[in-house]
Amino acid sequence: MQTVRRLFVLLIFAGCGISVSAADAVPVPNDWLIVPGKRAGPITPKTTRGDLVRLFGARNVQDDEIVISDGGREPGTIVFGDQPDASLGVLWFDDTPDARVRSLVFCQGSELAEKCRWHTEDSISFGTGLKTLERLNGRKFKLNGFDWGYGGSITSWEGGRLERLSAACGRVTLRLDPPPAPPSDERSSLIAEIEDNSEFWSSDPPMQAIDPAVDHMSMSFRGCSR
Repeated sequence: MQTVRRLFVLLIFAGCGISVSAADAVPVPNDWLIVPGKRAGPITPKTTRGDLVRLFGARNVQDDEIVISDGGREPGTIVFGDQPDASLGVLWFDDTPDARVRSLVFCQGSELAEKCRWHTEDSISFGTGLKTLERLNGRKFKLNGFDWGYGGSITSWEGGRLERLSAACGRVTLRLDPPPAPPSDERSSLIAEIEDNSEFWSSDPPMQAIDPAVDHMSMSFRGCSR
């Protein structure tokens, strides 16, 4: 029965394009789903580094620096580091062997903003645009202006349907950035209007015209009981 289960998991990962050897087969399949307040794939607030090895296989788990939302780096652990569209940066509460997850950075280091396997139940992922987020939220929301450390980070869903992303335990944070486009005087002028460390409404005309898209996603377990 154990052999059958291991083969079943291998087939799941093969279908996702992830390379996992029989020796590294995981006991629980990864569905790439981010569930605010609960989990990201098989990872929960109680997951330890040892659990990561059991979940994803030793050769897919490496300690390294993680790129965080403001562009800085912190020591942590990377899962699937050689596959940018599947990679997962893990930061810990401390450096003990049984430390639990503090936060997750999805597709960390990926420059392919339109390609990230991690996603929410609403299919929010890298490349999801501001207008789509506004529709899913059911109302306008607030975000920081661009061109600084926390530029483009969504600061408030204003009580909309996506407020559930802001769970105290398992909070999901999104950062947006203007998508690539041919340069023009009009585009430069629009971006200049929203390049400031102030808050803006998603409904502001320059934001609507540029329609920035998600280029960074993270999940925090700081608010969880330990």
